[in-house]
Amino acid sequence: MTAGCFCGIQYLLNEINISLKKQIYLLLIFITITQLLSAQHTKVYIGLGGIYNSFQDSRFSDVQFNKVSIKPEIGFTRISDKDYWLANAGFYLFENGFPGYDTIKIKTLEYNIGFGYLRNIKPGFYLGGTWNVLDYMSRDNSMLGNNANFYILSSDLFISAKYLYAFSDNWSLDIGLDYGLISLINTAPSFTANFPQNVVDNGEVSFLDSDTRNPYNFKNMEAKVFWDQFYFRTYVKVNFKRRLSLIYNWDMRTYADNKGYPVTNAMHSLILRFHFISHTKKK
Repeated sequence: MTAGCFCGIQYLLNEINISLKKQIYLLLIFITITQLLSAQHTKVYIGLGGIYNSFQDSRFSDVQFNKVSIKPEIGFTRISDKDYWLANAGFYLFENGFPGYDTIKIKTLEYNIGFGYLRNIKPGFYLGGTWNVLDYMSRDNSMLGNNANFYILSSDLFISAKYLYAFSDNWSLDIGLDYGLISLINTAPSFTANFPQNVVDNGEVSFLDSDTRNPYNFKNMEAKVFWDQFYFRTYVKVNFKRRLSLIYNWDMRTYADNKGYPVTNAMHSLILRFHFISHTKKK
């Protein structure tokens, strides 16, 4: 704090005729609050936990597939009184059986890379956006013959809100909500030929053309705004000590290219994070 700032505060205290002892107490409180507000907390973490995944593609059947598995992740957060930065990457890989068929196995792979930026709008509350730069899920189901592979590759933009509350120096709470505004999606067509409209318009519909079922063929991507799909995520995170946090996530995406036949993917996860870098900087 500059000498001029101290002099200004001293002048104001003298003007309202506060005793010297009280002036010292107030100055100490002011300095402490200023330092706390200007603190910048940077953390880099690895995480490992469990997930419960539920998936249904009603274009094919009413069967709902559920599976418990593990999920590793890595990420970064930087939080100050002004803003909230975050970045995260994670994946899961598992195999489960088709109900009623012991020999039929379904392999699932999902990975996600994203980051976000939020501004502080009032003490403890942050508002901004989160971007799934790349979100990919693939499911191999041999029961579906020529349509054995379901995939969805997307890039998603969310409006995000977060609330932070500190119980003590060692315990704090972090709650967040993300609501999907728009997504660029390339998803596997079904045997009913519900190809993206731009593929149909260009006369590119062909079950024999591998590019039609290529998730990384970006010309097949379509924009889905929030009225074309429902994509919602929420979490509750408890931070304890400097190095550890426990986070519960729930997210769900559902959309229907064919009216009345939605594709739905939902997941619960509980992950323990270890912050191998945990640094507090006073501005």
